Amino acid sequence: IIGVISGIVWALLRIPQPVILKRSISTFSATATPLGLIALGASFDYHKAFSKLKPALVCTVLKLLVFPAAFLPLAVFLGFRQDKLVSVLTMLGSSTTVTSFTMARSMGHESTLSASAVMLTTFFSAFTLTGWLYILKILMLV
Repeated sequence: IIGVISGIVWALLRIPQPVILKRSISTFSATATPLGLIALGASFDYHKAFSKLKPALVCTVLKLLVFPAAFLPLAVFLGFRQDKLVSVLTMLGSSTTVTSFTMARSMGHESTLSASAVMLTTFFSAFTLTGWLYILKILMLV
């Protein structure tokens, strides 16, 4: 959160970034997600995950099916078509980011639910995004 606020202030003040800082941030950002996934996998407890399976499945269904079903018609009504509609679909129906796991863990919460949600949405989003794209293609919106 502090980093986001710092970045917004930096951008608003239009302070140029030194080249070495740009390269460092670029290198670090390329490793952030893989490192987060490694941390998630290393700390994943299957016994705890099965005890949280029902809420994790609810999160998965909401993220991959309910949100797109609720908001894609609104996006179409607002005039989004082709690549812009695909962008909306990607934001609505993609997997839960690993940062939710990292944030839950860093704030002292049990991270089992967020880890399960990340794993389930990552797996099932390959199928649901394909399904949503197929539906949009049939409706001739993309």
